[in-house]
Amino acid sequence: MNSPLGIGPLSQESAPLRRKLVATLRRLIETGALAAGQRLIEKDLTAELGVSRTVLREALRELEADGLLAAGPRGLSVAVLAQGEAENIYAVRAALEAMIARQFCQRADAAGQAALTGAHHNLARAYDSGGLGAILDAKLAFYRALCAGAGNPVALDLLERLNARISLLRARSLVDPGRAQASIREIDALVAALLAREDARAATLAERHVAAAARAALAASSSPLNDSETAQ
Repeated sequence: MNSPLGIGPLSQESAPLRRKLVATLRRLIETGALAAGQRLIEKDLTAELGVSRTVLREALRELEADGLLAAGPRGLSVAVLAQGEAENIYAVRAALEAMIARQFCQRADAAGQAALTGAHHNLARAYDSGGLGAILDAKLAFYRALCAGAGNPVALDLLERLNARISLLRARSLVDPGRAQASIREIDALVAALLAREDARAATLAERHVAAAARAALAASSSPLNDSETAQ
């Protein structure tokens, strides 16, 4: 039978596997296990991860679209983030987080405040543990609670995309003991302002927190960004 739309049957896609693969590769990049500039060899990845080349290519295309991978003459490699681009990303993030902080103060109900408080406690414990994976997961949960309380899922999507791009820089600064202690103090002050519904102060503290994070991340990447030792 001829199709009235002129197309054939859609192929079945192993979406859950692809999502898991994307998450795995993203975490490897975030933690520096796959370093900036490192070339990805498909046959090695399919063998190590136990997936088909088709599923792998789908996952790699998604990561390339997110800016984590870059195409070159020898294939895909982990993206190298230029300093100017990183500065722009942090500037956008600062403005976005300030807006979210204001919205949280204006919109969050008691359940939203409780969720943020719980996420804050979990983040503090993650920083105490010093494990990069735990910190990244707790950071994500914190921002999800913040955006949920602000009633702004669009902002969460933008934040996750921005943070994915600068994951090449964040890993090193997040596990630096000095920066970790300063970061959680900044977040403590921010959460206090959020719960007190001090919207102007919360917005200012959110901007300051991102500015401090930017300084730390860019200082940590003062050596060439494609140096495998930096894993950024």
